[in-house]
Amino acid sequence: MGFEIKKHVLIRYTDEPDVTEITVPDDVTEIGYAAFASRTILKKVNLPPNLKIIQAAAFEQCTSLEHITLPDGLERIEGSAFFDTNIKEADIPESVKFIGSCAFGAPNYDFGWITLNFHKNQKKTRIRTEALWLGYTPEFRILEFFDNPCYETFSLLESNYKIQIAVSYYDTDEAIKNYLKRIIKKAVTLAIDRNDTELLTDLLNTGFITKKNIDFMIQYAIEHTQKNENPEFQVMLTDYKYQHFPADASRITKTLKL
Repeated sequence: MGFEIKKHVLIRYTDEPDVTEITVPDDVTEIGYAAFASRTILKKVNLPPNLKIIQAAAFEQCTSLEHITLPDGLERIEGSAFFDTNIKEADIPESVKFIGSCAFGAPNYDFGWITLNFHKNQKKTRIRTEALWLGYTPEFRILEFFDNPCYETFSLLESNYKIQIAVSYYDTDEAIKNYLKRIIKKAVTLAIDRNDTELLTDLLNTGFITKKNIDFMIQYAIEHTQKNENPEFQVMLTDYKYQHFPADASRITKTLKL
């Protein structure tokens, strides 16, 4: 394959435009600016194990690219690196220190959600954001929290990011645990509004949903079902009630609308 490489930096890919899978040579430590940009039929890229930097726009407008495996040891993903691809979810290794603006996402909100799974501090934290990873202050504060996971850095986060991070870190700081307990109803409604079953599963596993607030959540899920014809959330919550509050669960059947 036609790679132009200088001092371990892949400057550009020069092979035929109809290639759908590319394996970057093992000696490459940096992928240069726009090295693979606009290869619209490229579906798969195998990145080298010693890669440290993905420069800006490296895979921009590779609109058929659906999945990328980022190697351990990668340190920087510059702005627009995977902008306007079809990647909707990516695992971010522990080693990543910087993610630039619009590194992931699409140019319009029809794209839906971007999910980045951060592997930090021996935890996996799912961060979902609409259409783009913006890379501005709210997103940079996420990376700052991972560098110093405490309530002080947590308190600076944007509200919806707080919920997602608290699900992973409530067992590391009492103040974060108390926060998640206080806003558990909001967190559950957020999961339902986003059709995010994985977030709801994580919230159920915390054990913070109580007999006092479960009925509100079930009713909210029922209303969601009536609007969206998706009973999954009300089933998850009613199952939780049957398991954790069996003495009170018989009343559910009177209002449950499947």
